[in-house]
Amino acid sequence: MIHRARLKRLSGSLVMSSFMSMALSGVFSLLEFGTSWTWLQAWGQSILIALPIAFSLDMIFGDRLRFLSGKLADKAASVWP
Repeated sequence: MIHRARLKRLSGSLVMSSFMSMALSGVFSLLEFGTSWTWLQAWGQSILIALPIAFSLDMIFGDRLRFLSGKLADKAASVWP
């Protein structure tokens, strides 16, 4: 049985990596091809490549990056008037 914390981390990584891979591959392929059928085809192929990479990177570095961003936010909040 998967523990709740592990399931939460996996689902969070999947949601974030899915969103980021779709958004970024969509934007950059749109800039390359413009609005066309070729763009949609390139976008679909890009998502298939980007999603496993983004998911893997989030699983490897995600906790450390969230920790660092939390520390940075705390530091910024403490000096903000």
